[in-house]
Amino acid sequence: MKEIIMKTAAEKIQIKGLRKFTMDEIALELKVSKKTIYKYFPSKDDIIVEYFKEIIESDKEYTLEAVNKDCSLEAKMNSLIYSYHKYKLPVNVLDEAYKFYYEQWEKVQELKNFKLKLAEEILKQGVESGVIKENINLRTVSLMLESISSTFLDYKFLSKNDMTIKGALKEVTEIMLHGVLK
Repeated sequence: MKEIIMKTAAEKIQIKGLRKFTMDEIALELKVSKKTIYKYFPSKDDIIVEYFKEIIESDKEYTLEAVNKDCSLEAKMNSLIYSYHKYKLPVNVLDEAYKFYYEQWEKVQELKNFKLKLAEEILKQGVESGVIKENINLRTVSLMLESISSTFLDYKFLSKNDMTIKGALKEVTEIMLHGVLK
């Protein structure tokens, strides 16, 4: 039942955001009492905590599995960007987390830092295997990735430029790996 409640809550969060979904909506959709929901989640905040926990855990698990495969540097970098997480995490929900659920926002930042460290390791492997030029300063590349990822987690920036996180990161990866020159 806990899993069913979370799935329904995640759908409500994706549509309405963190603050506007209600326990009543979940109970109504599942045709159960709120008391049943409260057996598994004492509060709405507990659902939000679980929502972020499951997203982050599933994303980390998928990412580690993907980057440990025997594949190209480009495929590994794409795995960092196109990672899987159990529930969708729209940019507007991230923005809301930043403003109203800062602890959850910090957990997303920890995930971002985890992925940046993996990116740095993948790039080092690329230098060692001769796929990346030896004279590339990997610290500079890492700082660029960190700065770019922070920009792309900004809801206003993405909305203003009609971009998605994945689309923006795909473009950056393409530019970093293949350059801008013809």
